[in-house]
Amino acid sequence: MKGAKGDQGDKGDPGPRGSPQLTSQRMKGEKVNNGEPGPRGLKGEMGHQGMKGDKGEKGSSGLPGPTGLTGPKGATGQKGDREESNGGTVYVRWGHDECPSTAQLVYSGRAGGPNWNHGGASNPQCLPLDPNYLSPISGQERRAIMYGAEYYTLTNSYSHFHGRQHYEVPCAVCYVTQRSTVYMVPAKYTCPSGWTREYYGYLMCEEHVHHPTQFTCIDIAFKSVGSSADQDGMEFFFVEGRCGTLPCPPYDNTRELSCAVCTK
Repeated sequence: MKGAKGDQGDKGDPGPRGSPQLTSQRMKGEKVNNGEPGPRGLKGEMGHQGMKGDKGEKGSSGLPGPTGLTGPKGATGQKGDREESNGGTVYVRWGHDECPSTAQLVYSGRAGGPNWNHGGASNPQCLPLDPNYLSPISGQERRAIMYGAEYYTLTNSYSHFHGRQHYEVPCAVCYVTQRSTVYMVPAKYTCPSGWTREYYGYLMCEEHVHHPTQFTCIDIAFKSVGSSADQDGMEFFFVEGRCGTLPCPPYDNTRELSCAVCTK
């Protein structure tokens, strides 16, 4: 017969821990010792600078940005001084010794030309009042002669010519800086559109039976100088149209022609 089970004996003390197998752990890549970090190493020397690379290609232009809002209008600046141009033109104001406000006076003088019964030049001249002479030679037998000019209105039927018979004719040479062309319009006291009227008045020249002279525009606001003595110089008569070769109307045999000096 099986005998009865005996009592369980007491549990024995644990045995000592075995030694680590270093070789085996290193092969497995396990960390063995967790030591403190070592000191920081010295900074190495700077290496040589490399060569400059090639310039890259220019990038494409970006799209234009949106237009900004219009800013407020600035304050009006001060008006600058009027600058004179390098151009301009010159004209003579016949019958007056001053220039209009639209022009600058170059000089004033007296109208002159040939005697009414002589040959020579036909165009009147504005003679300055301070002439210069170059090595004058007296006693010339053959020469042209310059005379002063006189108003020759014959009657006093024109109120603004009243008492001016035989008086001498002043003149003024005028310069305009902002316009380069001058033109005398006959038979009109107005200028074409876009032109500036410098002055206006009566068309005058030598009488038709005398030595011919150039048509000249005498200012409506004319002046007279000198005396009423008849000096037989160059003479300014009124000019009238003649029907036939001129259409009448609008021309009229009995009316004196007007004129205007215009610039542009």
